[in-house]
Amino acid sequence: SLRMLTRAEECAAFVPYEPAGLFSPVQATSAVGTSGTEGESYQYYVDYWQRQSLEPGRVVLIAMPNCPDLMYMFFAVLNSGFVPALIPPLTPAERILQMLEDFAAGALVRTPVQPGRWQELGVSAAEPLGRWQVGKCRDGGPVQTQPGQVVIATSGTSSSFSSGCVHHFDSLRRNALRHAKSIGMSASDRVLISLPMCYSTALVAQMIAALETGCEIVISGPPFSVPHYLDDLQRYGVTLSSLTPVLLRQLNAWETTLPPVLNKLTIGGDLAAPNEVEAFLLRQPWLELYLTYGISEAGPRVSTCPAHLLRRGYYASAGRPIDQTDVRILPGADGQDGQGELLISSDTLLVKRIGRGNRQTFIELDGKRWLRTGDIFFQDADGFLFFKGRISDFIVIRDEKVNIGAVKQLCREIKGVMTCKTQIVNEGDQIAGFDIVLTCDESVINETNCQQHSASLLKKLKRHERPRNINFVYCGAASLTQYK
Repeated sequence: SLRMLTRAEECAAFVPYEPAGLFSPVQATSAVGTSGTEGESYQYYVDYWQRQSLEPGRVVLIAMPNCPDLMYMFFAVLNSGFVPALIPPLTPAERILQMLEDFAAGALVRTPVQPGRWQELGVSAAEPLGRWQVGKCRDGGPVQTQPGQVVIATSGTSSSFSSGCVHHFDSLRRNALRHAKSIGMSASDRVLISLPMCYSTALVAQMIAALETGCEIVISGPPFSVPHYLDDLQRYGVTLSSLTPVLLRQLNAWETTLPPVLNKLTIGGDLAAPNEVEAFLLRQPWLELYLTYGISEAGPRVSTCPAHLLRRGYYASAGRPIDQTDVRILPGADGQDGQGELLISSDTLLVKRIGRGNRQTFIELDGKRWLRTGDIFFQDADGFLFFKGRISDFIVIRDEKVNIGAVKQLCREIKGVMTCKTQIVNEGDQIAGFDIVLTCDESVINETNCQQHSASLLKKLKRHERPRNINFVYCGAASLTQYK
C-alpha cells in the first residue's frame, strides 16, 4: 500500500549529492576574481548549513554573482536538506521580499549590505558567512518543498509577480546528462560558464552537466565583453561554451574568429536568427554549433539542433527532442499549417509551481501527463521542431492575425539589434496595434542611422503587421549580457 512520507522520513530518504568534480579545482577568470579560499568553501558552507535550525525542505534564496562560491553554496544548501533557489544578485528588494514570502523561504544569502537594506526585507540582523551574509527570515508559513528539490525562479516583468518551478534534483541530473549526450559533452572538455548561473541554461546544461560528465570548469560572468571572452577561451583552453542569441550577434558584429581550441558552442535562451547562424558558421567552419530549446518547467533542455551538420533551411530549427523526451503538437482552433502548442512528456518535468501567477500547466492525453509550454511549433516529417512564437504573441488587429513573435525575430535579424520588446496598445476593448522598443548596440545603430533601419524594417512587413511606433534604446555592447 502507498502512504505519504513524514517530513522526517523525506529528509532521511534524501541522499546528498557529492560528485567528484565538485571537489576538484574550479578556475575563475579575472571577471570573477577569487578570495583565495574557494578550495575550502564547500565543506565550510556545509558545516554552517547543517548547524541551522531551519525545517527540512525550507527554501534558501541565494542572490550571489557567478563564482565558484555560488556552486559550492548551492550544493551545501541542497546537501544539508534545504532547497536552493538561485536568483539574480541585483534583484530589487521589493522582488526579493515577494520571493521570500511566495517561496516560504527561511533564509537569504547575498553580498554584504548595510543593516537598513536587510530591514527592508524584514530581517533585523544578518550574520557573516565567509565573504557573504545570511539573513534569517521571519516565519514563512508551511514549508512548500522537500529535501532533494531545487527551485528555478521564473519572475515576470511586473514587480508584483514572482513564481518558481520546483524540481527534484535527480531529474535535473538526468536532463543534464541527456543534454550532454546530445552535444557530445565528455570528461575531456573544459567548460566555460559565462552565462548567469541563476538561470536554468547555465545551471543545468552547463554546471550540472559538467559535474556529471567530469568536465573541468572555468567560471566567468557578466558583463559580457567580446575581447575578454576571446581571451578567456584562449587563456583557459576552453573547448565548450554556451551563449545566448544576443551574444552570438555581438560576436558576429565583431567579425572575429574564435580560437581553434574551442570545438563546441551551444546557443540557448531564445531562437537565433538563421542569418546569424550562417554568418557564424562561415567564419568558424571547424566548430560544432548546437542550437538548443528549453523552458524552465521542462528541466530545462528539450531539444538540440546540430546546425553544423545541416543545410541552411534548418538554421531556424530547434532540432529534435533529446533522449526520453516526447513531444506532440496540440493544434490551435484554426489548425494553421499543422502548427500548434508544443506539449512535452518526460521524467524530467517540474514537480509543481509555487508563488504568484500560479497556473495549471499539465494536461492528460492518451494516458500520459503532458506539459503545456505555451510555445507554438511546427514539427516536420523528420522530427525537427520549428518555433513559430508564443501563444501570447498571436494577436488580432482589425480582423487580421499578427504573429508578434515573427515580427520580433525579423527585428533581431537587423545587425546591431540586441533585443526587441513589444507593447500591445488597446483602444477600449479592442487591440489597436503594438509598439516596438529595440535595444541596440550604439556602435552599430545610433541616432544618425536609426530612421534608415526603421524604414528598412517597415518595408519587410505587411501593412497590418507594422508597429505604430518604433523606439530605439542605445546601449554599449558590454551592458547587454542579461538580454536573450
